[in-house]
Amino acid sequence: MSECCFDDLSTELLIYIFSFLDIRTLSRLRLACKRFRNIINSWDNVLIKSTTVVTNQNSEKFLARCFSKIPTKLEKLRLQHNWRYGIYEEKSLFYARKKYMPWLRLHNDCLWFSRGSKIFNYRRERENIICTKPNYVLTPQYRQSCVNVGFSSVDVTKFTVKDNILAGGLSDGGVYVQNLIDKSDFYIDKEENTYTCSVDMSPDGLIVASGMRNDCFKIFSLHRDPLELTLLHTQDLGQRAWCVSYCEDRPLFACGTSAGGDGRKSIWLFDTERYTEIMSLKLGHFISATLDIKWDGPNGLWSCGNDSHLRRWDLRTGNCEQKFHDAFGAGLYCLDFDYCNSVMVGTHLHGRTALWDIRTKRCVQLYFMRTCKGATYNSPVYCLSFDSEYLFAAVDQNLNIMDFTGYDNGQARDYVKMLCWVD
Repeated sequence: MSECCFDDLSTELLIYIFSFLDIRTLSRLRLACKRFRNIINSWDNVLIKSTTVVTNQNSEKFLARCFSKIPTKLEKLRLQHNWRYGIYEEKSLFYARKKYMPWLRLHNDCLWFSRGSKIFNYRRERENIICTKPNYVLTPQYRQSCVNVGFSSVDVTKFTVKDNILAGGLSDGGVYVQNLIDKSDFYIDKEENTYTCSVDMSPDGLIVASGMRNDCFKIFSLHRDPLELTLLHTQDLGQRAWCVSYCEDRPLFACGTSAGGDGRKSIWLFDTERYTEIMSLKLGHFISATLDIKWDGPNGLWSCGNDSHLRRWDLRTGNCEQKFHDAFGAGLYCLDFDYCNSVMVGTHLHGRTALWDIRTKRCVQLYFMRTCKGATYNSPVYCLSFDSEYLFAAVDQNLNIMDFTGYDNGQARDYVKMLCWVD
């Protein structure tokens, strides 16, 4: 009678046996032979029950900014290990002696980055993360027909990109839109001298909203041929409008404010047809500005501000259902979300970002930006974005990129273990 080898067992039996193994053993067993590798790679969702941080690619919105799709669950767990323990390579690009308030938008094939009066478009490459030579540079300048406005450039504050249209806010109160197919076709609307804090576009790309420093937000109709803006509505809030955002799943519009005045309303919610207020979210007895907001489906909203808290709001109850406090009590300038269980915030001191797992009360890891010379950098993180493999953070003099794809056992920067947590 011939002896039966372990490799002769059926695939069903092997899957049953492999289900008793831990992740480390599965990783080593995958290297034994081609058949074991194919079984583990094909049935990884059955063999591995745990969910990951950052590397979950369940949302099409998150995949739209991921450089590549992670092929297996084991690879996701390897990348998660690098995120959890701070194992990465950092690059600091585009150093400038002058300090700016930059902004960025991340796509799977390119990176949009604004600094001063220019908006740059860079191609993403795996070897160098991004190509250091931009595809093109946009510089908003007023047309000669604009009354009492010369050709001098003004700073871009924030911007967004949708359907080959770029909309940005300007530091003199202007709202700038440009057709990315025809780079020479642009339009700037400016009626008063103020400061445009934020802009966003509706899901259909036909409406542009801007939040102003003069206590109001404005709604514009966008016409593409010829490209121009028509003012539809101005809403006076009685407090500075720091950020605006459209919901892609419901006809809702959110505006984060300085929460001043008698009402102390931190976030205002409006319908997108008549822009009448339907709900307001308050921080209780706190008077704190909401500096950034992100939608989480049709009924969820993430917000952060200078009260050191990251909050998740449930619009069905109008209450804050989850709240995360920064370990050092720093103000939070920006946030980004993977539409699953990972949220990252940028703080106003030491170029620091924090990664949170919404299933726990503890911060997963802290990341500190550094300069081109390697010194610790004391700057706010004005904007950040991440995918499953990279973190992009814009500080006042650099663009910092952290690469978590390495296979070597590099130096771990595990700062969370030094914190004393109280649940």
